[in-house]
Formats: sequence, structure tokens, C-alpha cells
Amino acid sequence: MEWITAAAQQTSTSSTSVWLAPLLGGVGAVLGGSLTSMVAWRVLSDTKQARQRAEEKEAAATITAALLDVRQIYRNTDVGSGPAPDDFEHWPDYLLSKLGTAEVALMAFRSEALRTRLTASLDLLIWGAHDSRLLYETRLGSPRAVAYAAHQDARACLGATLRGEKLPDATKEWKEADGHMQMMAEEERRAHDGE
Repeated sequence: MEWITAAAQQTSTSSTSVWLAPLLGGVGAVLGGSLTSMVAWRVLSDTKQARQRAEEKEAAATITAALLDVRQIYRNTDVGSGPAPDDFEHWPDYLLSKLGTAEVALMAFRSEALRTRLTASLDLLIWGAHDSRLLYETRLGSPRAVAYAAHQDARACLGATLRGEKLPDATKEWKEADGHMQMMAEEERRAHDGE
């Protein structure tokens, strides 16, 4: 410790200490500023990721609740036959009223592949599961079979996303139903456009 005191009391005639102190101070300021900026950026990045994760969890809960509600409708009702419940003129309108919040919630997901799969499953539940042509062409036979395939696929995709896994492969039934629904939508679009 004595050597530090002696060095401090010694006057220097050299010009080295004149420029060395500001240089070291400048280097320290740059390093300190860089570290502070890096830490601040990391905190902001972590906060953004945490917020996105929370939004996705909330969206998954909203979609799951809507799916469970519609699953009960398919279990307890012969969807597509007879008049739609609750003073709705058509079944798709009734099902859309039940799944509308899910359609909005799926926009919270960052993954385009997930949004596409969930949209297709919701479309099958709203539009396709009671369409007699789709049921005939896919040979699934009943609205419940299409609804089951759509419901299972949506739940599997949501679960994989929440666990941080890749999306599962779609089942053969889901692929067939979605493919036929896409084909029917394209035919309808062409007929509407007069092609």
C-alpha cells in the first residue's frame, strides 16, 4: 500500500500521465456506456418476448374456450340439420357467433403457419362440418367427424406452440377435409367472378 501512496505523491515530469488519464477515462466511459446499452437492449428484448408470450397464452386460452364450447354444440346437436338455434337463420352464422372471438384471438400468434392451420380448423368448424358435399367427398360421413378432426388439429397445434415445439403433422382426415374445403372455396370464387 505504501508504494501507491508514494506514487501518488510523486510529481511526474513526463507527459504520459497527462494524456493517459483522459484516455483511460474515455475508454472506461465507452465500455460502461456500451455495457449499459447492451443490458438495456437485453431487458427490452426480454420484456417484449415476455409480453408476446403472455399475449399468445391469452389467445390460446380464448381459442380453447371457444373450441370447447363448439365441441359441446357438436356433441349435443345434429349440426346442419334443422333450423339453427337461437334465432339464427343459418348454422354457419350461429357457429361463427361462437367462434368469432377465436378468429380474432388467433391474430396474436407470430407464427404464420400456426395462424393458417388454426384458421383452416375454425373454417372447417364454421363452414365445412355441416356441408353435405364436403362430407360426401371426404367420406367422413358426419359433421361430428369433420368437427372432431378440426378440433383435434387446433388443440394439437396450440399445445405444440405453448410448449415451444414445431407444429404437428396434420392427420389424413384433416388434410382431406381442408383440401376439399379449399377446392370448394376456389370453385365458388370462380363462379362468383364468372370464370
